[in-house]
Amino acid sequence: MQKRMLKLLKIPSGEDVIIGRIYIAEGEGPHPTALFLHGFPGVMMNLDTAAELQERGINVLVINYRGTWGSQGTFSFTHSLEDVGAALHYIKEKEAASENRIDAERIVLVGHSFGGFLALVAAASDPTIKAAASLSGANFGLFARLVEQDPDFEPQLAEVLRESTYFLNGASVGAIIEEIKINKEEWNTFQIAPRLADKKILLTAAAYDSQLPKSQFHDPLAAMLQDAGARNLQCKVFDTDHNYIDMRKELASTLYGWMMDVV
Repeated sequence: MQKRMLKLLKIPSGEDVIIGRIYIAEGEGPHPTALFLHGFPGVMMNLDTAAELQERGINVLVINYRGTWGSQGTFSFTHSLEDVGAALHYIKEKEAASENRIDAERIVLVGHSFGGFLALVAAASDPTIKAAASLSGANFGLFARLVEQDPDFEPQLAEVLRESTYFLNGASVGAIIEEIKINKEEWNTFQIAPRLADKKILLTAAAYDSQLPKSQFHDPLAAMLQDAGARNLQCKVFDTDHNYIDMRKELASTLYGWMMDVV
């Protein structure tokens, strides 16, 4: 019997190498696998959830985007999206899939906060991604719209970004805001809802989320997905904060149940 394992992976992305931690489930496999995407800058890494899913028979790969937490390169939102694609390509390759007991046909994206945004945007643009979960996901196209509507909002956004960029290599508040403005259509998860309608989607929200309030981010997206004809949409609200800090096991159980339904 093959035992559970935890390994570090060196994943090429662009001209750099990003760090991956893969939690390999017990048994010969191949196993369904979740690519888990952390937030901005990565206060909650979700390693506890990765270990919980591993114990239940699911592989989990947690990546650090370029410029974050030891990964090479410069951080940007664009780079982070590219890193998602690079990680998917890496784990689908025959050698990596075999070594890590990965079922390349049963891979899902799971992201929290900024990672939830990445998961949905990546799923909308990649037809090979069949399922994605966004846990209190952000919507940077919405932020761009708010900047356009209220000039006073931009310095508020800059202040929020400034604290996080301290921890990210090469990150610039001005460059990130410019990225958001340039990509305001493609990075608006409300507007890309029709391109997600044929995917298997899980949306979760936190009732006491002060960072990305449920009423502004979760509720409109769920409604737009339903209006777009999404037939495989699941939604769940937790009575907790943005990081699901006191409901970690409940979150893992929800993810496990959803994954068993979709893969």
